[in-house]
Order: sequence, then C-alpha cells, then structure tokens
Amino acid sequence: MEKFVPKFQGAPWPDGARVLHVYAVPDLRTARSLADLVGACRTAMHPYPITPLGDDTLHCTLDMIADTTSDRITAGERADIVAALRESLAGTAPFDVTAGSPVANRAGAVLHFSPDQGLLALRERVRDAIRRTRGPGALLHNGGRPHISLGYAWSEASSEALQTALRQVSPGHAPLRIHEVQLLDVRFRLHPRPDDETAWQLSWSPVATIPLTRG
Repeated sequence: MEKFVPKFQGAPWPDGARVLHVYAVPDLRTARSLADLVGACRTAMHPYPITPLGDDTLHCTLDMIADTTSDRITAGERADIVAALRESLAGTAPFDVTAGSPVANRAGAVLHFSPDQGLLALRERVRDAIRRTRGPGALLHNGGRPHISLGYAWSEASSEALQTALRQVSPGHAPLRIHEVQLLDVRFRLHPRPDDETAWQLSWSPVATIPLTRG
C-alpha cells in the first residue's frame, strides 16, 4: 500500500482545489447493514496508516467534471449541468446493489459493488449529461469498477496484511438501494500528521440532488 494522492487532469490534485463531481452517496442512517459493515472495516483498518472516510463523505464516484476547477464554472453553467443530468436520468428507476467484500487496494481499501451493471449504466447517463454541457474534454478520468472508498492511505504499509484483516469482517456484504445522485463541489486538502507526514482529506458542498424515478 502506498500513499493516496488524488488526481486532477492526470496530475496530482492542487492542494485545496475544488472540482465538481457526480456521486451516489449512501445514507448510513437508513442503510444500517452497510453502516455495520463500514464500521467493522474501520476497526480492521485502525492499525494501518489510513484515514477512514466519515459517514458524511462515503460515496461512489460516477464521474467528475474535469475540464476546469469549480470556481471557473458559473452559476448559469451549473444550472445547465443540473438540467442535463435531470434529462439524462429521467426514467431511470432506483435499483439495488450489494456492497462488499472489502478489498485492500494500492492506496487504502474499498467496497466493490455487485451486480454493477446498474451503476455502469447510471455512469454512462451521467457522462452523457457532462458531455452535452461541457464537451468530451470534461471526461478525463476512468473510474474503473464502481466502488465505495473506505479510506485513503497516508503512508506505506502491507496491503496483504490489511487484506487478511478485512477478510475477517463478517458479514462482508451489505445491500444498498441507489435512489438518487448528487452533484457536489468536492475539495481535497493536505492535512499535517505527526512525524512530518501529510494526509489528503475530502470534503464537499452540495450543488443539487437528482432523484431516480420510474417515470
């Protein structure tokens, strides 16, 4: 495991920069099985140099609007993005996925989803909205397999040892209903840690919520 460094336009994220993202955000107040799974994973990660994401920052990234930072996107342009998202997502019904098992990765730990076809289709609808409002140059990142990040590493450690600890988490799966997406103004900042280490931490402010509806 190596230190997590967020990326923007193919380079390390500028400290403090804000970028618009579209996320699916779980509500752990209602998704109690997922809350229990996340809590058990946090316990397993505790001995490792990982900053766990809080209940208010857990998310599944659908895509980011990567042509420019959010401070350069006007209120009118944001309204256009929201309108395009509503149009692209119209008629998309809520759907259920299963989160887990937890997996140690190169820079922390994640929960993958299965089946992931619904999330992949949702991602393509989100990308269509971004492409129509910002152009193809705003889609610069390959999100890979849909997942929830559990925490970001701030130093090196053994991913194999972490995976062994995560494998003991039981039950290792939890259901989740995807019923809305959120457009968020996302910020990464470097925070100091002891021994001259630093850790990237995520925060955001809401822009709009787009519910998924059947009709």
